[in-house]
Amino acid sequence: MNCLDEKIQPRQHGGDVWALTRKYGIPLEKIVDFSAPINFLGPSPRAIEAVKRFAELIKFYPDQNPSDLKKDLCDYVGRINPENVVLGNGSMELIYRFAETLIRGTEALIPVPSFTEYERVSLLVSAKPKLVDMLPEFTLNVDVIKGLINSNKNTRLLFICNPHSPSGRLFNRSLILDLVEFCLERGVYVVLDENYIDFVEPVEKYTLAHYVDKYENIFVVRSFSKFFGMPGIRIGYGIGCRKIVQKLEVAKQPWCINSLAIVAAREALKDSEYIKKTKVQIREERKKLADLLNGTGVLRVYPSETNFLLVKILKDGFTARDLKERLEERGILIRDCGDFHGLNESYFRVTVRCLEENLMLVNMIKGLLLNGKSQKISA
Repeated sequence: MNCLDEKIQPRQHGGDVWALTRKYGIPLEKIVDFSAPINFLGPSPRAIEAVKRFAELIKFYPDQNPSDLKKDLCDYVGRINPENVVLGNGSMELIYRFAETLIRGTEALIPVPSFTEYERVSLLVSAKPKLVDMLPEFTLNVDVIKGLINSNKNTRLLFICNPHSPSGRLFNRSLILDLVEFCLERGVYVVLDENYIDFVEPVEKYTLAHYVDKYENIFVVRSFSKFFGMPGIRIGYGIGCRKIVQKLEVAKQPWCINSLAIVAAREALKDSEYIKKTKVQIREERKKLADLLNGTGVLRVYPSETNFLLVKILKDGFTARDLKERLEERGILIRDCGDFHGLNESYFRVTVRCLEENLMLVNMIKGLLLNGKSQKISA
């Protein structure tokens, strides 16, 4: 296997409950997954009911132009039109489609650490990935990014994840708009990954979804996997100017979105009670979990505006991989972040879950790091 083949191999991600159940024979329902940043409340009850109610739709081909879903998305996001919306088989499929259509054979800038698929998708479309180290505390290095764009006329794409993964940091909109304007003047697209923006309050203060007609180089991607807790149905959406959307519509594969995903997404968007409950509970449990982890004395937790926390192990001689493997034996999954460019073997990520499960996790981690066995901590 040559070097390029190694780089484009499928990447490690959180949420692989299937591998854990095969390895240890632990039933899926017994696994507690802190590795995938999915809403611990699960999907919207209205979405689940819609899947049950419309199950017989599977005997038909899906609607190739689900205009009602696009209208619902416009109502949800606000200040955009159906012509600004493109649907896909998850946000990742849209990123792949965007890269294949618009940046093949060029160069892509990727601030790191960041979602590892950005590098892989660039390689797959022969767009050279250029990794740009972030400043301390996961701040975008704006001056270096601008310098690299100026020095290489082949640069055609900048990836920005906001809120940032894997840190959970939220970037100021004015900072991103400064980069967007700079890129627009130089013919560089900006893919803005807003998969975690729904956890932010208020969203309108930070999203760039409302700027896609003013800045025609922006492509915003979101999904129903994280906030809406439906990674299994594979549906995402992109927001861009009409020109970008039209190009991506032409490039899409037929029937790339299934019928049950469409009805589930529509109902989830309308479930205002579920949306409000998610925002409140994630915010409350995130603070409690961060306090518990920081209180162990052997961990550092980074501030987050999402449903996950990036954590650094401060104890020498114990790696995130060690911790992950010990927890897996107990049916608990965390995300080892040692494979992220810019992070080392001391970093891991955990998803915010309910208080009972969060306490169990902290008990396990503290016990393993301090004396090799679990320790009881109360709220």
